[in-house]
Amino acid sequence: MFILAGTLCFILLLIGRSDPERLVIDVPRRYNGIYASPEDTIRFKVTLNAMETDGNIIYGYANKEKILCRYDPESRKMDTLLHTRSFLSGILSGVDRDPATNTFYFFSANTNRIYLFHPQDSSRDSLDEGHTHLAGGEKCLTGTYFLIRSTDSATSLTSLKKADYIRHTDTTIYTFTHYHDGGISADGFFRKDLSSKKLFYIPYYNAEIIQYDEVNNKISKIITIDKTMPYNSTIPTEQGYTISSKARMINITATTDSAHLFLLSNTSSKGKKEPSGTVIDVYSTVTGSYEYSLQFPHFEGYPVTLLKKSGDKLFVAFGNNILSYKIEYR
Repeated sequence: MFILAGTLCFILLLIGRSDPERLVIDVPRRYNGIYASPEDTIRFKVTLNAMETDGNIIYGYANKEKILCRYDPESRKMDTLLHTRSFLSGILSGVDRDPATNTFYFFSANTNRIYLFHPQDSSRDSLDEGHTHLAGGEKCLTGTYFLIRSTDSATSLTSLKKADYIRHTDTTIYTFTHYHDGGISADGFFRKDLSSKKLFYIPYYNAEIIQYDEVNNKISKIITIDKTMPYNSTIPTEQGYTISSKARMINITATTDSAHLFLLSNTSSKGKKEPSGTVIDVYSTVTGSYEYSLQFPHFEGYPVTLLKKSGDKLFVAFGNNILSYKIEYR
C-alpha cells in the first residue's frame, strides 16, 4: 500500500516537527533473531514522500516536485507517470494504490475528495463522499469501500469509518478518545497487508495501533513498547488548535507483511545509542506482541524516512536513496 507517511503530511515535514525530547522507554529492545543483509542501493532523482512496490517495480510520490514516478530496476531508469499540479485540488493527505487494478488514489482533506489515476490509459476521475469530513484514508481490500479517518464538526468525535464512495454510505468501526481538537491528537497514517487482509491505522503520538480484520469485520490493537496512552497533544490558538511543542511524535512510518508490522519508532532505549530515524520495531500482527528490532544508521546523513516490505526484502528510504535488504529470522 502506498500511503504518504502520515497523511503524507509529509514525512520529512513530520520529522522536522518531531518532539524536542525523545521518549526513553524501559523495555529493552531485542536486536537478535532478525537480520537485514544489504543487497542494493537505488538513487532517485527526487526525494520520495511515499513508496510502493509491485514485484521489482518501485512506485513513488514526490511532494515537492508533485510527481508520481516509477522505477524499473532492470533498466535502472525512472519515468514520470503523472504530474499532479493540474490534477489535484486542495491539501494532499494521503496516497494509496490498489494492486489489483493498479489504480492510484489521492486523498484531499480540505476538498473532501479522492482523486483516481489509472496509469494503463492515463484516465482520471474523482469521488466525493459529501457529508463526511475526510482527514485521510486508504482503499479497502474488497468492493468499493475505503477506510477513512474523519472528525464530526458538531461533536468533535474522531473515528475510523468504512465508507462506500459509490453508494455514499459509511459505517463507524472505531471511535478515538475524545478531545476537542478537531482530531489532531488522533492524527496518524494507514497501512494494509494484502495477504492477511488486515488494515492498520497508526497514530503519531500514542501507542495504540488499530488493526482492522476486514474479512471478519473485527478490530484489535497492537500496543507499542513505549505504551504511551492517547492524550491531548494540542494547544488552543485563535484559529483553533495546533500541536503542542512538547508533544512527542512516536511513530513515523511503517510497513507490513503477512505476519509482521515493521514500525519506525522515534523512541530510544535507556542507555542505548539509538539516534532518531534509526530503529525499526517489529510486531506480530497475529499476537500483537513485540518481537524484534532492527537498527539502520543514517545513510549519507539521512535518517530512515520510508519503509516497504516485499517478500523477503525490506526497502528502506534515506532521503533520495532507497536501500534494499534481505530479511532473515534466525
